[in-house]
Formats: sequence, C-alpha cells, structure tokens
Amino acid sequence: MRVVFVMWPAAAHLYPFVPLAWALKAAGHEVCVVSHAPIAESTASMGLTPVSWCDPNSMPVPMGPGRPYPEERAELARITEAMAFGPDDPDREHWDVLTQFYLPSMWDFIPFKGSPAEPMPAMDGLVEFARAWKPDLVLWDPCIPGAAVAARVSGAVHARWWTAPDVFCRSMDRFAEVIGGPGTPAVENPLAETVRPLAERYGVEIDNELLYGQWTVNQQPPAVGPEVSAQTLAMRWIPHAQQELMPDWMYQAPTRPRIAVSLGLSERMFMEGGWDHIPVLLEALSTLDVEVIATLNKTQLGAVSTIPDNVQVFDYVPLNQLIPTCSLLIHHGGMGTVMPAVANRVPQLVLDFVGNEISATAVGVDGSVPVQPWSRPVPATGEDRRWTDHGC
Repeated sequence: MRVVFVMWPAAAHLYPFVPLAWALKAAGHEVCVVSHAPIAESTASMGLTPVSWCDPNSMPVPMGPGRPYPEERAELARITEAMAFGPDDPDREHWDVLTQFYLPSMWDFIPFKGSPAEPMPAMDGLVEFARAWKPDLVLWDPCIPGAAVAARVSGAVHARWWTAPDVFCRSMDRFAEVIGGPGTPAVENPLAETVRPLAERYGVEIDNELLYGQWTVNQQPPAVGPEVSAQTLAMRWIPHAQQELMPDWMYQAPTRPRIAVSLGLSERMFMEGGWDHIPVLLEALSTLDVEVIATLNKTQLGAVSTIPDNVQVFDYVPLNQLIPTCSLLIHHGGMGTVMPAVANRVPQLVLDFVGNEISATAVGVDGSVPVQPWSRPVPATGEDRRWTDHGC
C-alpha cells in the first residue's frame, strides 16, 4: 500500500505522526510526506521520504496566523457575530482557535473565498503528485484541507490526522446548528469557503467527507473532547521529537525536584513579541528549592535581565528525553507539549498571563479534565509559595 502524509510545514506538525509513519513502513508499506520544501530536511532526518509540493520561490513563505489577512479576518468577525455565542459558551474558545489560528494557516495555500483561477502552486503540486504517485491512502493535516481534494482527484482513501481537540469539526457542527434555519443570519461556512477555490478548480464537490475526511485519527485522550460528528479513531500518543545527544545531566537522578518549562515550538516560530511574561515566570520559580530546565530561545529571553541560579536555559531539548526526568512540566497548553507529559504521567501546569496576574491550571497525570485552576499576583518578594502545592 502507498501512504501519503500531508502536513502544514512545521516541526510541531511533523513529530507526532512519525511513529505511525514508521509503523506503516515496518509493516511493508511505502510512505512519503508531502509538504513545503523547507521542512524536507527535518522530514528526512526522521527517516521518512520528503516530497515538496512546489518550488518554494513560487509562493510567499507560509506564516499561518502570523500574516495579517485584514479583509479575511473582518469577514470572520462578521460570521462570529452571527454565531451569537454566550459569555460562558465553551464552543466560543473552539471557534476562536479555528478562526484566529487554523483558518489563516490554510490561507497560505488556498485563498479564502478566492477564485478558482487564482495561483495555488502548492496545492496544484500536491494534486499533480497524487495523480502521478497514485497513493492508496492519504492522511492529511486539517490545516491542509486541500489534501482531501488531491485524494479525491487521485481516487485515494483519505483521513484527517490530528493531535489536539477537533475544533474544526466541532465549530462546523455548531455552525450547522446555528446557521441555516428560519430567521438565522445569511453567512457562509468559513471552512467550506476556504476549500472552495481548489475544489472548484478540480471539479470536486464540497461535502462533509471532503471537509472532515472519511474518518479522523486523533491521538488525544477521548475524554479531552469535544464531541464531534466526524467518525474518529483514537490512537495512543507515542512521544517523538528531533533527537539530540543526551547530555550527562539528563540521565543522572536530579538532587532536587526538576521542573521543565516549555512554551512550544510553533508559537516562538511566529511570535516575535509577547514574551514579557517570561521574567515573571522565572522570578516565581527562583523562590523554590527546585531545578528548572527551560527551553527558551533568544527571542523569548529578550526581556530577561538575569537567569536565576536554579534555572538552566537551552534553546531546544527533546521533550521525550527531558520529561521522564521531571516532577512537573510548566507550559502554554499545546498538545505537542501536553501529551508527552501524559505519556510519562508527569503533572502539568498550563499557564496564562494577563496584566500582573499569573493564572494556571493543574492537569492530571492522565490528561484528564483540569483538576485545580488558580491564580495569583506576580510575586514581588517571593513570599507566596503556592507553587509548592503541586508537588514541587
């Protein structure tokens, strides 16, 4: 069997599916990974065959939510208003994640509400490859919905591959509940309107199967939710990342509780600012009798004047090496960070910073519903030691 993985070009989208790709290879199947040329070297370093969908010079550099898209975002704001979410509606967060982050990631490759005649070199290259290589199965990243078009054009079976809450399907389920009935606002489905230019170019009908795949493979614990209409197959998360030589200190038992701090690869890839909370976090941790390993780059450390004595900073450490040695993981809430901790049954604190407040949610070792939300002022003197309430 020939299997194609299609992914948005970022390491955080590559690492989670590598174990499945290798399982398929070990079972005797042909596997390749189609994406943008700059991610090819990382893909090849995983032992997987990379395929570039187009000359990288034929299109702008993919920036996802980092690109302004003023007209498109204004249209989404109009649709969001029509959805009339209540103040405590849990679907509002799902909707915001989809419309503010994931949909703009799709627009790097397909113009929102664009013409079928507009340039789409990456998606044209993907369709051309699928027609020529004739895969039996296409497993596609929901941030590249054009892969479903390529699968249908080439006659392949296709499924979405995802590692986080399915805000795509949940948001569209909610859209279908709210919009379209008598007296409801006349607004268009933003996911369908994102896919439409490519679908029309290749004469493909837009239906739920095109938008959500014939099924979905998702590695997150089913209890995390939300419930969606798409058929979903659960799969165990096997932690994987770009590997480096394990340093001596990593495998030696720490003399104090070790805390890992990781704020994600994708966010620092696109965010040049917005890291002013890091000095607050490091100051809070400096008051504890713990060892801190923080994976932060120069941009994230821009506002930090002094690294506390109990903190070691590294630009990158493979989480599957680091987390098993830790008593706690502090992070931003990305599933690529959550799930390695769940796999190793390490407690977590998911942080948010608003003004002069640190807010945090403690997550169970099994990745279950958060068990203890709390907040506290930014520490001025280190007197408040409630961090120790979490087993540190």
